[in-house]
Amino acid sequence: MRMYDFFAAGRKLAGSLIVVVAVRLAGPAFAQVEILTPPAQQNPTESLEDAWQVALRGDQRVEAGQWQVASAQSTWAAARAERLPSLTLGADYYALSQQPELQVTLPGLPIVVQQSFINQNSGGAHGIATQPLYTSGRISSGIAAAESQVSANRNDLRRTVLDVKMNVAEYYVAVLSATKFLQVAQSKVSSLTAHLRDVNSLYEKGLVSKNDLLAAEVALADAQQKALDTANKLEVAQAAYNRALGRVLTGNVQLAELQDNGARWDVNDLTAQAMQQRPELAALAAQARALQQEAESERGKTGPQVAVQGGYLYQQDRYLEPNGLAGVMVGVEWNVLDMGRVRNRANALSDKAESVIHLRRDTQSLIALEVRQRWLELETARQRVIVARQTTAHADENLRVARDRYQHQVGTNTEVLDAETLRIQAYTNLYDSTYQAVLAGLRLWRAVGSL
Repeated sequence: MRMYDFFAAGRKLAGSLIVVVAVRLAGPAFAQVEILTPPAQQNPTESLEDAWQVALRGDQRVEAGQWQVASAQSTWAAARAERLPSLTLGADYYALSQQPELQVTLPGLPIVVQQSFINQNSGGAHGIATQPLYTSGRISSGIAAAESQVSANRNDLRRTVLDVKMNVAEYYVAVLSATKFLQVAQSKVSSLTAHLRDVNSLYEKGLVSKNDLLAAEVALADAQQKALDTANKLEVAQAAYNRALGRVLTGNVQLAELQDNGARWDVNDLTAQAMQQRPELAALAAQARALQQEAESERGKTGPQVAVQGGYLYQQDRYLEPNGLAGVMVGVEWNVLDMGRVRNRANALSDKAESVIHLRRDTQSLIALEVRQRWLELETARQRVIVARQTTAHADENLRVARDRYQHQVGTNTEVLDAETLRIQAYTNLYDSTYQAVLAGLRLWRAVGSL
């Protein structure tokens, strides 16, 4: 199995605390996450792997899937028990209103003799053991069908696990991106606050008009409003993340950073892996097998059914000698005519199997399309990151030049405000494309079935 290393690194701006997350992918997939943090860290960060483990332990859909697997395993065990011997025990007691008698006429004599032959009241017990010898494939096909259904339920559980992990990953990345967007919004407030001080200083010296001062104040107020909105979005994202993990909505959220390392994979290889690993395809294949085997089990009812029975019968009756009898019997049953009942039930199951087979083929094409779509999204996001990284450096320099020109009275206030808007847009694009690349990578592994 090929191993890919997916590294993610993050930096907390407050205190310049660096957190490095190493995520190992198997096949390729997130498999283990190791957080390397300084020993003196007060609030340890939570990795994506940690979040997955917490979510999977408490998710009701996963628990329901586990019960479905347990149910299918019990059905499988019951099917296997069909080929083992069974023992039936019974007891009875009867009381008759009159004493039964036989009337016997002796030949040549005009005499009728009445003779009792059973007790008026009597009790008895019996035990019968039955062992199937040959069932025309009814039992063996039923066992195979139950086993296939276990496989189908296990793959359904795998799909549920992947869905839960992807859902948590979406919320995880949403919190990370909202945190960065809040930092960008706060940096705009800080930058415009500094610019307002410069404008106010120049205004007090009579070097600029009051219009510049008012424009700077309006721009700062707008930035403060947007910072409040962004902070609210972060609170909502954190609450949604806590809910996904079954926690209190207001719980503290400290997440380790994730970042795409830019590793390349061939889309055809990923598609081939998806065809082998996607639990949806495995579940449909198992369902088709189960239906086909159920049809064979149903058809087995029309063949000979051979079983051996042995038992012991005891009846307390003074007219019987002996009271207890043991015996063994080999019996054969063959339903040679049922007017098509079994045949039609078997055909119905076979038709369902064919339906599932065609559905699986359609699902294969959909998965191939999904893998290619996620792969293209990842490639596009990576290209956006490259462009955004170049733009941020230019935007920073553009703002520095604009502010310097304004302070030396060779530039205008509008140039500074426009430069600040461009800087914020550049950093917004950078963080948006960065986390879109991370999210696209996660979605790609989900499409491959290796998340």
